Amino acid sequence: MATVIASTALCPADDTGSSIAYAASAGSACLQQAGLGPADVDVLINVGVYRDSNISEPSVAALIQKRIGINLDYLHDTDRRAAFSFDLMNGACGVLNAVQAGGALLAAGSARRVLVVSADTHPSMDPAKAGTAAFPYAATGAALLLERSDDALGFGRVHHRSRPGGPGVNGYVPLREAGAEGRNTITVDRDSDVLERMLDLAVDSVQGTLTAEYGTDAAHSQTALDRTLLITSQPSAEFASQLAKRLGLASDAAVTVEGLTGDPHTSALTYGFRQAQDAGRLAGHDRILFLAVGAGLSSAASLYRLGDGNRGAAL
Repeated sequence: MATVIASTALCPADDTGSSIAYAASAGSACLQQAGLGPADVDVLINVGVYRDSNISEPSVAALIQKRIGINLDYLHDTDRRAAFSFDLMNGACGVLNAVQAGGALLAAGSARRVLVVSADTHPSMDPAKAGTAAFPYAATGAALLLERSDDALGFGRVHHRSRPGGPGVNGYVPLREAGAEGRNTITVDRDSDVLERMLDLAVDSVQGTLTAEYGTDAAHSQTALDRTLLITSQPSAEFASQLAKRLGLASDAAVTVEGLTGDPHTSALTYGFRQAQDAGRLAGHDRILFLAVGAGLSSAASLYRLGDGNRGAAL
């Protein structure tokens, strides 16, 4: 048994500039595409980092849960099923961390379905400030619905790696400079060499994941990699293709997210999966390697097994 993606949805930016609205819109669309309603969700996990007005309390996940309408008054519902929500913030790696947490809940029978939502926005909620040199992240949202499968299709183990040194990327509110505008202010510092360091870690992560999954037979690992589609975080527009080149693969072996201004950040893996699926790029592949590299520097990677006709990869 494994955890599978039952449905996905994307939410392009609009003039609201609200990460809560983006996440809720994507979550509602994700459920609708699966033919389900809010009452069918047992757990909602929000992995977005940059939020409206730098909200810290209450949990943003609870606000998204309320906006979607997930079991808000379960004592009066017919089956009296409660729903739980929480924030899980680990930058670009957050979605795979949510897959870990959600998969554990599904395996234990504590949940039937887990909805993972992601969204980032400039805290001022001004879309014009997103995807810029000062704030490199796109204002957008995405969602994926996780369920348990009866076979081996879906996510495997999530593998983690990290590198010593500075965090590479640091987002914070400079309180002295911000003054009364702290709720509308964010500073994102990126080291000049961070993309190169991220690529180095990405290569190590891919090789480490292949070794963990297939052993030390290099030829076997390369054969498996040749039939694997790479879906990665997108700290730069060229990151995916540069990683493919370093691994000795064709540039189209890795998915580059299109149609956004800036780094999709916590939504990158969901965006990459959905766009690859819509474009028919899953055909001819046995597996997807989901790989995220973010601040820390840290990485998370997981092989997702596809079946004939791409079973285990529903919309």
